[in-house]
Amino acid sequence: MMISSYSRKRTKLGAFYGLIAGLFFTLAAWGMDAFLLLRHNSSLPFLKFFPALLICVPAAVIAGYMTARFEKGWVSLLLWVGLSILFTYLVINIPIKIAPWLTTRLLPEFTTLMRFEDLTSLGHYWFYGVFAIGFTCILCGILENLLIDQSLASSGAFGAIVPFIVCLAIMTGAGFSGDLLMTSKFREPLVTIDTLLENGATYYNQEVEKTEARKMHLSIVNPLDELVLQPHTLTLVSTDNYLGLMKVLVDFEGKYALCHIAYSQPTFCELTHLRINRTEQFAYGLGSKHRVDFFKSDIIEFNNFPHLLTT
Repeated sequence: MMISSYSRKRTKLGAFYGLIAGLFFTLAAWGMDAFLLLRHNSSLPFLKFFPALLICVPAAVIAGYMTARFEKGWVSLLLWVGLSILFTYLVINIPIKIAPWLTTRLLPEFTTLMRFEDLTSLGHYWFYGVFAIGFTCILCGILENLLIDQSLASSGAFGAIVPFIVCLAIMTGAGFSGDLLMTSKFREPLVTIDTLLENGATYYNQEVEKTEARKMHLSIVNPLDELVLQPHTLTLVSTDNYLGLMKVLVDFEGKYALCHIAYSQPTFCELTHLRINRTEQFAYGLGSKHRVDFFKSDIIEFNNFPHLLTT
């Protein structure tokens, strides 16, 4: 009976250890991103955070529970290697696959503008993801049984919580690595354009010293005129396969502008509009051989457009 009670307590601690691991990894990898996007007028600031939370936390709880339940090194290694691969996969694919797909479902009027190209250097991201995220996840898993045993043997309150402090620190570091690796690259364009629009509104119709105006790229928002004074929301709608060229759609409460970014620098903004009709829906359909860009009057090969985003 005593052994059974000890085992139950141990597995509960293991599940809680996994909960801490999954939660703080998610908060660091996508939670900070959601907070910053909320401050910078993103149309869907929690678009990456909620799917990650719903996947990462249950997966980590299962890994933590099973590690404590079986108390075998090879089981622990397999579980946390699997978890590290899952976390790395999500860090890479939530911004380039899942978030754009969800955007087309939540904001279907933007579908004709959405274009997220497959990454050319995908192996590069996987290598650094597995290195930074994988090793820390595996370390967290290897330490779990040792830390839980020490916690159960400790007579002090601090000793009982040490495993969770160590887990929190390790997985928060792993999450920040994920943000640096991928998430921040999809946040930066929105922050850049929001800052640009704020500066445009602040200095609207004012004389600004040329050097300072050039530094703030104020000339880029000139085509938008007084729209810069209006409330706005931002949506990332396009990235190239090197994450160098990006487009942000600005919604001024029904009036729209496309702002272009080249390697972290805003280049120009242009007024545009959304037109969804049968012709465009057909052009973006699965049966079409090519996809027509109605905003640039050019033809783009369909195989550059992820099937996941088609309607």
